[in-house]
Amino acid sequence: MGRKALLVLALVVIVALLVFNIYLGKTKSPSSPISQTVIPPAEASQATSVDSPDGKLTLLMKTVKRRSEVSYSFSVSGGEIFAKTVSPVVSFSIPLNTWSPNGKYVFLKESGSTGVSFFALSASVSSSDQNDRTANITDLFVRKYPDLKITDATGWGGVALIVFNTTKSDGSLGPSFWFEMPSHSFIQLSTHF
Repeated sequence: MGRKALLVLALVVIVALLVFNIYLGKTKSPSSPISQTVIPPAEASQATSVDSPDGKLTLLMKTVKRRSEVSYSFSVSGGEIFAKTVSPVVSFSIPLNTWSPNGKYVFLKESGSTGVSFFALSASVSSSDQNDRTANITDLFVRKYPDLKITDATGWGGVALIVFNTTKSDGSLGPSFWFEMPSHSFIQLSTHF
């Protein structure tokens, strides 16, 4: 066979393969289970951290997302101080000013379809009971002041005092308060922050 004949044969084989591939592509079902099967990850996780003012401690928030729930865990120096599993429409965040000035407390923000809640926590892991070191500021406040609503926690007003603002039931501006962490009490302020 001559060189010219080999080139013609190679060209015919290449064209035949191209035609065959085009034919297979057109006859393949677009709803093939292999082409449309997408397996979502069973869980996805991430971590966020914020250092205390003196840099000696770190608050770490671990988030594990599953199909129907999200688990949040918060730890300081490797010891868990708070954990909660919620629906995917609820999320936790660490405010930029989460640490108290002395590094003894932190506060967290929970956002969901029903509104916002704030939690204050002891940064110490020495207590075995989470309820002893955790306060849901929003729930405590609603019980004491049902006609007011917390709109934002602005940060620490002292070593153990979280400053937060409110609105009245008619939507007008309400007073600001301190939440005193050790006693879980509220102190109304004369100035709105």
